[in-house]
Amino acid sequence: MRIRRPSAVAGDIIESMGASPVGLPANDIYTSLQRGVVDGLSFPWEAMETFKLNELTKYHTNMPFYSSALMVTMNKAKYEGLPEDLKQVIDDNSGMALSKKVGAMWDKTYSTQLQAAIDQGDEVVDILDPLNDPDWKGPLEKGTKKYLDDVESLGLDAYGVYDKAKEASVVCKV
Repeated sequence: MRIRRPSAVAGDIIESMGASPVGLPANDIYTSLQRGVVDGLSFPWEAMETFKLNELTKYHTNMPFYSSALMVTMNKAKYEGLPEDLKQVIDDNSGMALSKKVGAMWDKTYSTQLQAAIDQGDEVVDILDPLNDPDWKGPLEKGTKKYLDDVESLGLDAYGVYDKAKEASVVCKV
């Protein structure tokens, strides 16, 4: 199957499962699914309604497959050039407070879109712990290892960062 990959890492994992990863911007997914350019996709539930993919998809595998970092950034010089009262507005509405607010919104949308798929009669297969599932563990570990090895080959500490990220994901349940 040809599966739209959201990132190089996910592409390695998709390939390790025997599928062909296809690089494709999100705004091209609808027509690509419609025309058979891709057979499926890796996408968060939140985006299903946004991109109207619920109109074209009827089968879903619901699992924690990958995580993307979402961030809001600002040019440091622009920030430093703001008056103190405006800096305070930004400071009061960013950081952990913003992360918690966005996380809660993300969780709610996840639940809403998953339920919408169920309500429209879609088939949803839940694989809630793929690293402990015999059908998924091997391919997931193989794809992850390939990516980490590629990053290590650049002289970077990929495994160290990966271990810290796994640690933080357990400790930092908000």
